[in-house]
Amino acid sequence: MSLAWLALGGGGCGTTGKKGEPRADAGDASVNEDASRLADALSDVGDLAVADSAAESAPDATTDAPSVPDAPAEADAGFDAASDVSADAGSDAVTDTVAADAAEPEVAAACDAGVVASGHLVFQFDSKNAEWVKSLQWRDSAGTLTSNLVGYGGGPGCTAPYEFFGQAFAAPEGNGPYPVGGNNVTMLQTCGTDLTIVSQPLDCAKAAQTPVTTVYHFYDGAQADQVRITRTIGFDASTPKSSGTGMRVYVPRLSVGTFPNVLIPNGAGTAVTTASAPACGGDCFTPVGTSWNGKWFADVDPVSGRAMIVLRDPSMTSAVTLTVNNDGNSGSNLASFVVLQPADGWKAPHTEIEYLCFADLTTWPQAARAAATLPAGCGPPP
Repeated sequence: MSLAWLALGGGGCGTTGKKGEPRADAGDASVNEDASRLADALSDVGDLAVADSAAESAPDATTDAPSVPDAPAEADAGFDAASDVSADAGSDAVTDTVAADAAEPEVAAACDAGVVASGHLVFQFDSKNAEWVKSLQWRDSAGTLTSNLVGYGGGPGCTAPYEFFGQAFAAPEGNGPYPVGGNNVTMLQTCGTDLTIVSQPLDCAKAAQTPVTTVYHFYDGAQADQVRITRTIGFDASTPKSSGTGMRVYVPRLSVGTFPNVLIPNGAGTAVTTASAPACGGDCFTPVGTSWNGKWFADVDPVSGRAMIVLRDPSMTSAVTLTVNNDGNSGSNLASFVVLQPADGWKAPHTEIEYLCFADLTTWPQAARAAATLPAGCGPPP
């Protein structure tokens, strides 16, 4: 399977064009850069081209696709579990070449897809549907590289399984829409410390795709244990109102067998409770209030003490709730932020910015966890 490359309107880093004004933390200029790139990509989505002509072929319909949360109406067994693109810190020498939130290095006019220095994180993205994070590994404080932490399975769709790390779909489960799922076709570009994924106009079933752009920003130095994810879903005035209550804009699926626990900080941010993902076969919602502050949650491995903290950027102002859930086909914990739907539905593009920050009991001791105090290096740079 050949690689589908990203073609933005200007052909490279720092593409200029129409600029949106998304919410952003004034202290983190790179958030503004990402959001500008997202606005450019959405405005140019009609001009995107794919190098892999096979991605354009119509799939055979599957009549017995399982009923799972984001199963589209048409699918086939065309996804390739072996093809991928790596974003890998590699050796220490490579890791040390990228400074946290430093100015982007000089690059060719058109950045090439390939390796991204990613601090202590190693991501692998599928080459046909790059929204599918096929593998995620983390180098902990002892220097140990974990095995693959993600869960995926079910289906398959024609470019990815129906349940995977990186999805976007409505809540409660069983409701649409499904902006990122098993039939998406995308293009990918790496540029400096950013990796950008842009949807094509049509999915692999020849159906129109909601425009989606996702930017991964990798860090080094004091923030080498995290990645920032900025996703814009191109809703517009014609988008029908969802039958659900909200949207999981980004779903980080970890293996529920390894990460069964979800830490939830209370409304005051002074203590945590622990929810069980295996106990939630459907969505178990926690609204913002005395039980949750709406800022973060963490999936925890009770054996090793490793944790993935999911932190919402403080510039985000749209209302959210938290869902804890597990899916059997992928054996995954899909605890996620759910952005609540406006009263008349989504009628304009929505941008969400979240951080995935990894920690162990050395970098995030039990006492700090119990006090709902996050480790240093998680969230926007100071």
